[in-house]
Amino acid sequence: MCRVLKLEIKETIAELQELLRQQKTGYGKERIQALYLLKTRQVETVQHLAVVLGRERANDCAEVVKTL
Repeated sequence: MCRVLKLEIKETIAELQELLRQQKTGYGKERIQALYLLKTRQVETVQHLAVVLGRERANDCAEVVKTL
């Protein structure tokens, strides 16, 4: 069962794009990319986010979202 994520992301799309460019680590890039994908409504569920980010399991991606 897929749950739709309901997060309030305060950063604008432009701010997220700039933050993505500033990231030095893969983990940092993945976290900001997750926010960007959610903000632009390219993904709506953790499972879809996992697929787009290339994670094998949605649980791994859920952990990334929890740290945001």
